[in-house]
Amino acid sequence: MKRFDLKFITAALTLTAIICTAFSSFAEFGPGMPESELAAYTSSANASDGAAINETTGSSTAGTIINSEIPAEDTSALYEKLKSSQTAQITDQIILVVDHNLTLWNKQSDGSWIKDMDVYCGYGRKGLKLFSERHEGDETTPIGSFPILHAFGFGSNPGTAMTWREITENSYWSGEKDTYNTWVESATPVGGEHLIKYEICYKYAMAIGFNINPTVYKRGSAIFLHCKNPAEWGSAGCVSVLEEDMLTLLQKCHDGCYIMIVPDADYISYF
Repeated sequence: MKRFDLKFITAALTLTAIICTAFSSFAEFGPGMPESELAAYTSSANASDGAAINETTGSSTAGTIINSEIPAEDTSALYEKLKSSQTAQITDQIILVVDHNLTLWNKQSDGSWIKDMDVYCGYGRKGLKLFSERHEGDETTPIGSFPILHAFGFGSNPGTAMTWREITENSYWSGEKDTYNTWVESATPVGGEHLIKYEICYKYAMAIGFNINPTVYKRGSAIFLHCKNPAEWGSAGCVSVLEEDMLTLLQKCHDGCYIMIVPDADYISYF
């Protein structure tokens, strides 16, 4: 029995260490980070973890339940976990993904948090995985808390207070080793995602600060929050919402926002 208890405790400590490592990888990105520092990361990332498959114009909601608002009785419990989280101490705006539910929370002047959005979201076809365990192409979405680096898409700024980058013919999210997981403007092809090819998914999007500081080659790149592929809710690793929800989210968010991605509410306390 003692031997079993020791193994259990060792396993629990290992899991805690992994999760703490996940938090330490983004902790320096607090609200109000200078734009000069943000620029180091807003050059962007790789193809195999982003939209990854050809976009189609198939049925967008057939067989899918879109209404996933958190029941009122669960919101207060979620609130308590969120306001006590480490992320809540370093930002005033959090996009919270709990399984297929996405909510937006804003910190008030008195320190309280108010929920501003509540919508359904999709994520990786193979589910969620701790950021330190996933790898490029495994079709999982990383669990953790990450800064939103900037917003991007087609055309001019749609009304967001976030730093906005407009996709051009030369815009790539690099999968090449020297520029891995960064946005690259190049007149010659770059390995990774040619962003202009994803005019549906990347019409409106946010770059998630996964696998930066440091960047680990082949751990994964091009992890975004973007418009849903019309064909399915699953993705190669990104989080997706309906286009109208993505536009609303952009118009409500500002620089310094974080996104927390967890399989259930109990994970919030780790981040």
